[in-house]
Amino acid sequence: MVQMQWQQYPEVYHKLTLVQAKLASRTRLRVPVVNQRVQAQIAAGGKMLRSGLMFMLARFHSVDNPALISAGAAIEALHLATLAHDDVLDAAATRRGTATLNTTAGNKAAIYAGDFLFSVYFDLLAEAAPNVANVGLNARIMHRIFMGELDQNAVPRGTALTVHQYLRQISGKTAALFGLATYQGALLSQASAEQQAAAYRFGRCVGMAFQMIDDLLDVTGDPNRMQKPQLEDLKNGIYTLPTLFALRQDDGTLSALLADAAKDPERLHRAGVLIASAGVPEAERVAAAYTQKALASLAAFPAGPKRDELRHLTQALLRRTR
Repeated sequence: MVQMQWQQYPEVYHKLTLVQAKLASRTRLRVPVVNQRVQAQIAAGGKMLRSGLMFMLARFHSVDNPALISAGAAIEALHLATLAHDDVLDAAATRRGTATLNTTAGNKAAIYAGDFLFSVYFDLLAEAAPNVANVGLNARIMHRIFMGELDQNAVPRGTALTVHQYLRQISGKTAALFGLATYQGALLSQASAEQQAAAYRFGRCVGMAFQMIDDLLDVTGDPNRMQKPQLEDLKNGIYTLPTLFALRQDDGTLSALLADAAKDPERLHRAGVLIASAGVPEAERVAAAYTQKALASLAAFPAGPKRDELRHLTQALLRRTR
């Protein structure tokens, strides 16, 4: 199901239902348990932010190019592929409110299903890409995504990054795919070269801020609304931006708490309280700065209701509570 948030943009909502249907039809598998899980993930829909933003950018020119449906399905296939692999690495039990592939079918099946989804991405890309240069761009973005994932997995759990390392990681693992999606929306709707570049900047900055908000919500979010435990990243030894800023001011107390946080819920809670007071405000400022950069990129597009709606959507996404 396409999320309700898109219903306020009927043209985009309709296109997303077509994207979802195309992706479902192209991902049928002969192994029943794997097929069931893949189809369940597609049906759950997630936020469909990347393909949704692609269509929001395309609305400035021509949103009716059929290649946009294939491009949107390709982007969602690529995103699902990375999630399938992430779930194996994180030993995640649920995704989008349903059981993960690795939980129901095992790690090997989940990895191969992720590889299959990568092949679907390339198949759909072949339908959507207007030229070889666009295929090359997609390949370079994939390179950045994988480098971001490798950078993250190269860091042992419980190790503090520098802020620069954190920003480089999320630029690859999250922001690059957002940038690709919004760029494709501009390109396939025949926007100018200047607008294509602005669309990529917009998507990349939205992706940076989006990941930062995710990381902030791990500390500040309501677990009932988030549908996952609070401080899960911290418990797993993943130190994101709020923790990194809090550690800059640490007198040793936070480091000592973090050393045993995975085993001791009380120490985990106390670490979270310290991070909320010492690290969250600065992380919020950085996320707000990327949000403003994203909004500034929209100056390249014509003023009017479509730009206003995109600004409003961007602000709503980056003020979310789950």
